[in-house]
Amino acid sequence: MLLIGCASAHAEFSRDINYKPRTDTSRFEQRKLYQDALYLIKSGQRSRYRKIAPQLEAYPLYPYLAYTDKIYHLSSQSTEDIVAFIDQYQDTPLSGQLRQNWLFSLARRGQWETFLNFYDEAEAGERNACFYGIALYNQGRLAEAMAQAERLWLVGRSQPEECDPVFKFWRDNKGLTADLAWQRYALAVKAREAKLAAYLIRFLDKSDKSDANNLKLVHAQPGNILRYTRFDNQRSHAGEVILHGVKQLAQRDPASALIALNHYVAVREIDPAEVAEAYVYIGIRIAQSGDEKNQLETIPLDLNAYPELVAARIRLALRRSDWSDVLILINLLPAEDEQHANWQYWKASVLASSGDSADQEIARSIFVDLASQRSFHGFLSADRLGLNYNFVDEPSTVSTEEILALETTPGIQRALELLTLNERSRARREWYFTTRDFSNTERQIAARVAQRWGWYKPAIQSLIDAKAWNDLDFRFPIAYQETFISNARAADIPVYWSLAIARQESAFMPDAKSPSGAYGLMQLMPATARIMAQRTGASLQSNQQLIDPDLNIKLGSQYLGRMLRRYDNNRILASAAYNAGPGNVDKWLDPDLDFDVWIETIPFRETREYVKNVLMFSTIYGRRMHQEQPLIYSHELAQFKPRSAPETIEVAAPESRVRVTSDELHRPAAVADAR
Repeated sequence: MLLIGCASAHAEFSRDINYKPRTDTSRFEQRKLYQDALYLIKSGQRSRYRKIAPQLEAYPLYPYLAYTDKIYHLSSQSTEDIVAFIDQYQDTPLSGQLRQNWLFSLARRGQWETFLNFYDEAEAGERNACFYGIALYNQGRLAEAMAQAERLWLVGRSQPEECDPVFKFWRDNKGLTADLAWQRYALAVKAREAKLAAYLIRFLDKSDKSDANNLKLVHAQPGNILRYTRFDNQRSHAGEVILHGVKQLAQRDPASALIALNHYVAVREIDPAEVAEAYVYIGIRIAQSGDEKNQLETIPLDLNAYPELVAARIRLALRRSDWSDVLILINLLPAEDEQHANWQYWKASVLASSGDSADQEIARSIFVDLASQRSFHGFLSADRLGLNYNFVDEPSTVSTEEILALETTPGIQRALELLTLNERSRARREWYFTTRDFSNTERQIAARVAQRWGWYKPAIQSLIDAKAWNDLDFRFPIAYQETFISNARAADIPVYWSLAIARQESAFMPDAKSPSGAYGLMQLMPATARIMAQRTGASLQSNQQLIDPDLNIKLGSQYLGRMLRRYDNNRILASAAYNAGPGNVDKWLDPDLDFDVWIETIPFRETREYVKNVLMFSTIYGRRMHQEQPLIYSHELAQFKPRSAPETIEVAAPESRVRVTSDELHRPAAVADAR
């Protein structure tokens, strides 16, 4: 199937290029012949493949045929043949891939000299890195082999079985010291690699096994770190065990963790830098938990040196409505951090409620500056001033000729052909390889090409790489428009919101898969998808079906609708629940907090930034679809603390002076046309 540009692409752009689906019969026949040729190679019919291969020499994906042929016959390839391919196709990712596969084949055959001649550390995978150590050893380069073995050893995960011979000769040559054995064991425990840690016990020095047992104990049951007599000893790794234990304990009981750390620091010497790191770690969690025992002031650190801890304390001060502390702490941040829109917004918020006219003027100035920006806090500031949002939309100028010219270049042609054949992983690899050295102008052109083919993620990424932040039509495409609209109606949710969620989750990448196992455009967890499928009567037989955009959008929209109804049509809470789970949001709910304080003090950083982005993106999508949307609706404030009515202050907007109360400075406009 030939992919064509999304119907929702920039209207002016679409008219300009007058794009139509290809009707090139010869290209269609080439694709069919290409797939036939691949089948012949993979089924061992090489002679038949060689008869039809010449017909495909002009086809963009001919290098992929040549590559597949070489991969299936690596053992019979001469060095000259391999080098010729690498040189001929160095403008493709296939060159490096063939090199690594060939090196693996060489290693399997014990051709170590050739292996070393062509080994490239920058491209090496894990298995070839292991073979590199073996090659060095077999060629008599013992010192280099030993150094490579140590590098391979010092990781907290299991290495491929190809590393076993490397570690054996390394140990046989006394490379494994007691300290190195401990380091890897500790890395494995901290990485939660229990099986590896259990295996590594055998290599530990007898004198370290007590520390090893203690490390394993405090990792699994950190409360044991409070049994002081067990750890008040001078064993060599006791300090590391203690610091790991108090950090683990801080995740569930930061108040006790601080008491424990203070005890151990008083009775034994531990590296000061590592102690400071532990104090910061514990302090952040005390701040997140509310610091009911007022322990933060007792932490023996110079706050100026630890901005992450300062930020956590600012958020605690916001939750407590301790406005003077908010200002003091913001002033402790490094200059660059202090100027961030986030902290400038809170500085202005505090000053705006002051009875001092000079403070109010500073607040006005900050809000006016922020309102000129396209950001979550910029939009909040515009709401406070009663101004329209400044979307800072500056489309880049790209001509039709530039688009068509770039589309015909070999690398882009290969990427688009792979996309057409639904080889998405290869298509992305080819695209990013081809565009990696593009100028910013070329990247902006490339973004047009990608979106013209309905390939949204590379289009967005190309603009990010080009730093073309203000090209909103292409950074925020209305992808799969009809599907999103119809499913938003069915789920009774705002389509701008579901588009914003998909933009944040995957940048509209249909086959996206996260490390946690979420699938597709809207990054659905399989268990959630199955529940939604049962409720909607959709057929879901395998997780792989979730990369289908139609099904993914349908199930994702239904789940969004479920979250929206759970939280009384409040997108703030529903967005947080979509990211962190409703269980967490239920725990975090606090009707005594202002809505902006609640967002700013969400305990999970990822969720905090997620909610801000989704709300801002939703507003951008409203504008893109010609229906202006507020950042926050008035009904969404109902589950948060109502504002009091302080005295009226005068705030001047850039073009006119507007009298508002400081109460109005703390809430968004109720409806879109109020700005």
